[in-house]
Amino acid sequence: MRVAGIVVAHNSAADLPRSLGCLGPLGLHRVVVADNASTDDSAEVARRYTADVLPLPNVGFGAAVNAAADRVPEADAYLLLNPDCDIGPDSFTRLVDALRDDERLAAVGPVMRYPDGRYGISSGPEPSMAKEWLAALRVDRLVPRRLAVAAARSPRLRNRVRLLGYVAAQPASGVRPADWLSGFCVLVRAAAFREVGGFDPHFFLYFEDVDLCRRLRERGWSVATVATSVADHTESTSTKAVGKRRLYRTGMSVYFSKHGTRTQRLLARALRTLPI
Repeated sequence: MRVAGIVVAHNSAADLPRSLGCLGPLGLHRVVVADNASTDDSAEVARRYTADVLPLPNVGFGAAVNAAADRVPEADAYLLLNPDCDIGPDSFTRLVDALRDDERLAAVGPVMRYPDGRYGISSGPEPSMAKEWLAALRVDRLVPRRLAVAAARSPRLRNRVRLLGYVAAQPASGVRPADWLSGFCVLVRAAAFREVGGFDPHFFLYFEDVDLCRRLRERGWSVATVATSVADHTESTSTKAVGKRRLYRTGMSVYFSKHGTRTQRLLARALRTLPI
């Protein structure tokens, strides 16, 4: 399987050695760095690792991935990797094996691990405004973490209370179906990616990965987490300067404007504008 690595950079010079450095041992077909109008020396750093550096205006994550993927039309799959992320050869091989073993699997992702050893959210159930409002109002913090984790271990409870899917992030066994995968590190089958037209460029950042997975599933493909695969991630280093919450809620609003009910659209718009 010919896998092309794609890294989208925006003022990521300090992080790129981590992501691009980990790609060397993976035996990738090619590595393309899409540089979204960086004002630091991201492009110069990237060229130490690959000759395929694509300069772009700041078009957002999804549009940059689309442009990079167009440079490698012969690839069988694309490994999307954030600049502040790394994945080892064993975990990468598990992703490739999962995609190779199931011809209807469009995308697979690893479990996310933070520098302090905690596991983050790298996949989940279909988004809901209930979850977004609970998080915004910090109601979810009223439930003791140990109680939430214990409840999330029960498949029966997770099926009945889908929000528990966000608590259950940790390495496990097997390939687990998901509604969406985080674009921080994901292996996407090229044929499926092209079939749905890649990422929707109307998303600048956040929820473009959720939208992509939804469109893949609507076309009969599946997406899954490979629970034995782990990628390390220092979250959102490139969004701190411009405001992660604003970008996140803008992406959320675009998603529900596209896929949500009238009520969901109104609630998303309100959450985007209210100072909470």
